Amino acid sequence: MPQTLNDAIYRVRANVNEPAYPTAPGSTSTSGPFPRFYSDTELTSWINTGLRDVSRRAEDLLTFDTTVQVQAYTPLAGQSAPTYPLPTDVIRIQRIEFIPFGAINQTYPLVASNQQQMDQIWGTYQQNPASYPQFWVTRGYPGGTGRNLFSLQIYPVPSQGGTLQLFYYRMPTRIGDPVADPTQYQVTLDIVEGWDDLAVDYATYKAFQKARDDSWRDLRADYGEKVEQMINVTRAFTDQPSYFSFGTRFMPSWLTEWDS
Repeated sequence: MPQTLNDAIYRVRANVNEPAYPTAPGSTSTSGPFPRFYSDTELTSWINTGLRDVSRRAEDLLTFDTTVQVQAYTPLAGQSAPTYPLPTDVIRIQRIEFIPFGAINQTYPLVASNQQQMDQIWGTYQQNPASYPQFWVTRGYPGGTGRNLFSLQIYPVPSQGGTLQLFYYRMPTRIGDPVADPTQYQVTLDIVEGWDDLAVDYATYKAFQKARDDSWRDLRADYGEKVEQMINVTRAFTDQPSYFSFGTRFMPSWLTEWDS
């Protein structure tokens, strides 16, 4: 069941022996319970950081996007090959596919590469057109703007329009300060289902660290072990081994062909 910020704050306060809802709606400066040491603003900041720490280490927020549209391209003299801005929440790309506009049952997987490797393929002709692209490289970096904009270059440049299907990892959506905006209490934690306790564990050990209670070291170690377990379990959302099957007429050519 998805957990809200309100749920997480309650659990953190229970761990540190603080009142449950010090600044929740209905609790004012004249009606308790009152926080003794930690505000909801501070706990929310730690919960946000915990969510981001988990996502950086586990790469658990795998997202699918089809908003990048590629228009049919004709090479132009004196211009560089076109690039395509990536969604602003992309931090690392897992896979890209190209689907031509109006195509039925045509999905072309693209191969990840970099500028140095592509020099051996495109040479000096980065604008070479073809029916569909085969490779992709990135420019800029996640979060960059202007000349640092995180964008995509594909090759060959497709002479027919299409859609890029992106499989990528993103960071969790930040939750706003619930003291300033009480609606934030009902925002769901942006984390894989079943692992929301990691954000609570992170905020708990930060609370003990602030209080100069040496228990924070053991709590951090427990948190780290849970993150490692999450990485191992969520690397693939199945417990089945990887394999492929084929009939005698469909054996992949790379299994039967080689250079002599």
